[in-house]
Amino acid sequence: MFCKHCGAQIPDGSETCSSCGGSLKAGGPAPTASSQPAFNASSVKDMAGGLADTALEKTAGLPRALIAKVCVLIALVAFFLPFISVSCSYQGEKAEESYSGFRLMFSIDKDDDEVAENADSDPKPNVFLMVAFAGGIATAVFLFVKKNNKLAAIISCVSVVALLIFRMSFTGYYDIPDEMAKYVDIDAKFGLILCILMFIVTAAASFLEHKSESSGGGSSSL
Repeated sequence: MFCKHCGAQIPDGSETCSSCGGSLKAGGPAPTASSQPAFNASSVKDMAGGLADTALEKTAGLPRALIAKVCVLIALVAFFLPFISVSCSYQGEKAEESYSGFRLMFSIDKDDDEVAENADSDPKPNVFLMVAFAGGIATAVFLFVKKNNKLAAIISCVSVVALLIFRMSFTGYYDIPDEMAKYVDIDAKFGLILCILMFIVTAAASFLEHKSESSGGGSSSL
């Protein structure tokens, strides 16, 4: 169990916290400020370790390795689904176009494209999507071939960050001028949301599998 005052992991059934001295009984006094432990890197690490151990207990018996493999494959397939929709309303006319992640990774045809027509510069490949897609391939290699769950979890997190940066920097990345931006609506589509979620699940499942192997719990893969 965890102390409700400081979050430290303590034996089940304890009436007081051995870390901060606070009472765990209903209506019991909270620890004084002087008795509470300092919030430092060590306490954060202990709390994170406790949460990881709890997650391992909750997912015991689940095929975590298999879940990670399936999710990373879904994430890669999601790049071929709509990632972004761009709609432009001007003088009573409205045009809308959707883009898959795979299409945005490469140059866009400026002659018949809504984003490219309104951009100040020439169309360009999206580096952040390339990083995310390459990270997905690398994650799959570490899961299926190298059997390195720790690196798979780290690279999956990198892909998530790259996708978030892609979404937040979309307008600036394609140099859409301010006078046009007010007429343009940019929305995340199902493919992007699915891709981010699958990379997150891949990272979590890979990390828990690595944690289980490190603690001697063995692999739960099929």
